[in-house]
Amino acid sequence: MEEIPRLNRDRLSVLIALVLLVCVLFRFIQLPEESWQFNVLGSPLEIRITGTWFLVALLAALVGMGTRYVLLGHPAALSAQLPRPLYISWVLPILLGGMCAYLIATAPIDGVWAAGLVAGGMVIGLAVAAEFGALSIDAPSYAISRLALNVLAYLLAFAFFYVTYSTRARSIITASSITVVAFLIALDLLSVADVSVTRVALYAGIIALIVGQVTWALNYWRLGSWSGSLALLVVFYLSSGITHQYLLERLNLRVLFEFGIVAMLVLLATLLFAP
Repeated sequence: MEEIPRLNRDRLSVLIALVLLVCVLFRFIQLPEESWQFNVLGSPLEIRITGTWFLVALLAALVGMGTRYVLLGHPAALSAQLPRPLYISWVLPILLGGMCAYLIATAPIDGVWAAGLVAGGMVIGLAVAAEFGALSIDAPSYAISRLALNVLAYLLAFAFFYVTYSTRARSIITASSITVVAFLIALDLLSVADVSVTRVALYAGIIALIVGQVTWALNYWRLGSWSGSLALLVVFYLSSGITHQYLLERLNLRVLFEFGIVAMLVLLATLLFAP
């Protein structure tokens, strides 16, 4: 009887401890700000790097390396039988680490910061554990782990869309940032299909460009942050969901109807309740 792979909790504990330690250190360390000014499309553009963004980049990289360290404890990690390349399993934890770092760093009071620190460590740990459970299709935990990761993917998409869209920055910044995030999340979602990585990356790129172009258009429409972010999520959900069904060879009129109904209901609610 084949032995069920077990998560190395010691490795996961080291990752979570490092995440918490870095967040605590940055709570008491003030890094200097840097800013650069450019002329883009005939108008000035300022890019400002703060300690918060340095923490986001550092924690995202740390979580990515930690996820790799944990997943390498799986017997199938270096096997040619993996359903997708191992590095794609780092995508969601990296994005989650960056988002947690941003939310923790921008906490208004110490109580919220402490609660966010604990919650962030728990969520990152659960996400990495889910990636471990979804590493092998034959694992008993594959279905529930993949479902949890799909839910996390759409929640992360909405969170990034909201944070980016609410800045009201120029479209060259917001649309470009959202395009990159949409590509990475779509890459994770579509990679479950049994097709080549090149094909998955192509479709993920098309989805990302669609979402980026919609972002550019929405910036001229004074929607509220929640409404605009929800509209972007609907576009992303619709395009990635239909593409996923196509890659799985399950796309038919009934599936298109179901996706269309969900999209229409959400967009109608967005228009009705938009400020």
